[in-house]
Amino acid sequence: MDQLQAVAHAMGLKPYTVSQLITWLYKKRVSSFEDMTNLSKEARRVLSLHYSISRLKLDKIQQAADGTEKFVFMLSDGKRIESVLIPAPDKRLTLCISTQVGCAMGCTFCRTGRMGFVRDLTQGEILGQILGVQRTPLLCKEGRGEVDSCLPHLTSPYKGEGSQITNIVLMGMGEPLVNYDAVASATAIILDDRAFNFSKRRVTISTSGLLPQLKKFAKQFDIKIAISLNATTDEVRNSLMPINKRYHIFELMKYCRDYSRRSRYRVTFEYVMIRGVNDTSQDMKRLVKLMNGIRAKINLIPFNPFPGCDYEGPLELTLNNWYKFLTEHGMQTNIRVSRGQDILAACGQLAA
Repeated sequence: MDQLQAVAHAMGLKPYTVSQLITWLYKKRVSSFEDMTNLSKEARRVLSLHYSISRLKLDKIQQAADGTEKFVFMLSDGKRIESVLIPAPDKRLTLCISTQVGCAMGCTFCRTGRMGFVRDLTQGEILGQILGVQRTPLLCKEGRGEVDSCLPHLTSPYKGEGSQITNIVLMGMGEPLVNYDAVASATAIILDDRAFNFSKRRVTISTSGLLPQLKKFAKQFDIKIAISLNATTDEVRNSLMPINKRYHIFELMKYCRDYSRRSRYRVTFEYVMIRGVNDTSQDMKRLVKLMNGIRAKINLIPFNPFPGCDYEGPLELTLNNWYKFLTEHGMQTNIRVSRGQDILAACGQLAA
């Protein structure tokens, strides 16, 4: 927003031009300044002289047997990122977007982490994923930008003509809070009623636990947070998630307890279950103790395998025992059904 305001001011454009630009770019999704018909001819001329409207290039799109769709976008420097569109029977259509090319966190159970860090995404590249997916034939309504002709007209048992993305999750490739400035400015546009106009309760940011950035972000944006926990002891979490060596479980839980007292949202905890590593009965009991005083939602996620990783998911009996035990102890618990595994689109499998 600040960048657009600075551009408008530098070019001598009227202050209200900023709101017009935001609406044309993100709500009406035009690809040319000439299409911005409520801007003056002079404003359109000046903008066209100095700027262009670009879009992410779609490199590939895949559809899983369960209807999940994975979009591989090519960036201007030839790097690639992945976004995942997840339909649900209740008409929710969740888009999981990336914030970095690769990731520096080094989580051993995550394919993106094993890819290593390449670079941060810009604000435009983060938002470009939403715009790119919205150009699919099923999602592009009349008067809402151009349909991308290179996209196949995929069908889904959960989607119909004119379906719209209902939820945004910043949980794709990368650790969002490392790329703080770009993610914060993109989040502001995602929520802005002149732009994407998503409800705060339908936007979630996921983090491995960067506490200083998380505290700052939570004060700046009243959206849902998801913590990638995945262990109940520092020893195990250190081995799975190196970030824990800087911000230990005790510190993380202390903050979540405080956040839970003042936020209207529950804290979501993602727990990737790995057979013989973090799925013991002792872990199950420790998890209940860790959640003491926190209004929490626990997502149990069976480990999703990928090439080159020897971890295995939990036994079905183990998963069911965990679910039963946690719910009996008053924990709101979900078993996260892995979506898009056959196209490597499930949690922890992204690596363009």
